[in-house]
Amino acid sequence: MPGAILEVGVWRGGTGVLMARRAASLGLDEPVYLCDTWAGVVKTGDVDTYYRDGKHDDASRETVAALVAALGTTNVELLQGVFPDETAGQIADSRLKLCHCDVDVYRSAKDVFDWVWPRLELGGMVVFDDYGFPACPGVTKFVDEQRLLGDRTVIHNLNGHGLVVKR
Repeated sequence: MPGAILEVGVWRGGTGVLMARRAASLGLDEPVYLCDTWAGVVKTGDVDTYYRDGKHDDASRETVAALVAALGTTNVELLQGVFPDETAGQIADSRLKLCHCDVDVYRSAKDVFDWVWPRLELGGMVVFDDYGFPACPGVTKFVDEQRLLGDRTVIHNLNGHGLVVKR
């Protein structure tokens, strides 16, 4: 399937760099975009009972860049800022096959998904990292709202991920 890989909510980069390494080992040529504020969680609201703006502010772009370099990963592009508000314009023409959304709160999850969905290839998926966790009721609520729409399949795996597959 054509398309780039996008991760929003990178923190220290472990998952994003792992995805980039795997993509490279499979011979995939498209970039892996890793997007984060590196200033902590943003866009918290009433439904988000645990996370508040600024949580997870103990990471930096430099930390992730060092991990990318240490593992020799060359297919990664780091985008710093609130996604999609500040950084999506840098990849607006990209088609996507996979988005890993690890933003912890409802509004950010919705904003990422609304931007990704029209750019997602058929059969592509958005993986919500914190689905079903008590600390992330906003993400769970958002993913559950997707179940009612006919152009997608929603799966809850036991690892705590909500997967939304484009049909």
